[in-house]
Amino acid sequence: MAEFFLNAIIFSNPIITWLFFIGAYAILGGGIKYIDDAFDEKVFRTRNAVLFAPILGIFWFVTMILSPESATILGAIVIAVFLKGKIDNIAHQLGIISIFFLLFIFGFFNFLWIPMLILIIAGLFDELGNDYVDKHLEVRKPIWLFFKYRFVMKIAVLCFVLLGIFAPVYFFAFLAFDIAYALITKYSAKLAHMRKFYYHKRTNGV
Repeated sequence: MAEFFLNAIIFSNPIITWLFFIGAYAILGGGIKYIDDAFDEKVFRTRNAVLFAPILGIFWFVTMILSPESATILGAIVIAVFLKGKIDNIAHQLGIISIFFLLFIFGFFNFLWIPMLILIIAGLFDELGNDYVDKHLEVRKPIWLFFKYRFVMKIAVLCFVLLGIFAPVYFFAFLAFDIAYALITKYSAKLAHMRKFYYHKRTNGV
């Protein structure tokens, strides 16, 4: 009943549909990176990340149940990062538990199975490539940019749009996901730099 009500509102008008999915994916992408950097870079409070993670998991679930395309894209992201071993802190684990708990209560997602399999493979290539360029500074700039900003899955989603399998809104929503992720990355780096500079000054007695 709640799913029907949400669909009736979100798909009632194309503008609402575009605004919702672009905004929702931006929140999800930025939220994931916020949790990552709370644990990996220590620039945000881990307590806040732990509290935020189940809320993000619930919102992730809600965004997945709205359409087969959304379920396919977001499901592929979860599976790819899981297979790569990136669900490696308590906050991400709580988020995943929230998704599966709601799935147990409300039933299964409506996946597009072949596109999902392709997107999982694309996501794994993105994760492997991203790890590689992070560890090898001698990589050429175009290749570094390609894998640093995870273009394999973007290209795959765009191909599904061009083939008419996904509506165009999902490509732009996925772009919003990655842009928000990148913005939090840059913000975290800025915070880490400021903290390092602050401690450096303290150490030297300034």
